[in-house]
Amino acid sequence: MQSGDVFSLVGMLAGFFLILFLAYWATRVLARGYAANGTGHMIEVLDRMGLGQDKQLLVVKAAGKVLLLGVTAHHIETLEELDAGALPPAPASPSGGAFFAALKGALEQRKGKESGDEGNADTGEA
Repeated sequence: MQSGDVFSLVGMLAGFFLILFLAYWATRVLARGYAANGTGHMIEVLDRMGLGQDKQLLVVKAAGKVLLLGVTAHHIETLEELDAGALPPAPASPSGGAFFAALKGALEQRKGKESGDEGNADTGEA
């Protein structure tokens, strides 16, 4: 293999990784822009229920009003204005939700088994 071939190969690999890094960086920048545009400080989606493909019901709080909206792919319609006092309180969700709680329980259970196994191994040898 000649030195020119080695430099060509190294150059192609460097170019590939440069393009890969630039694509990663561009998606991070674009995602940050979309996330900033999608958050609202005066509008809050309290609940949503899917009814089918591209169809859902939303309970939205905006400008001090609570609205029931019907949403499709091409249309949004106010179905009813709801009484904010009649709504049940929002459930207090732990940080991470149900998945986090299940993962934490599984890790604690595994940690307990590992420490129990070590204790048995130590007592078996003595």
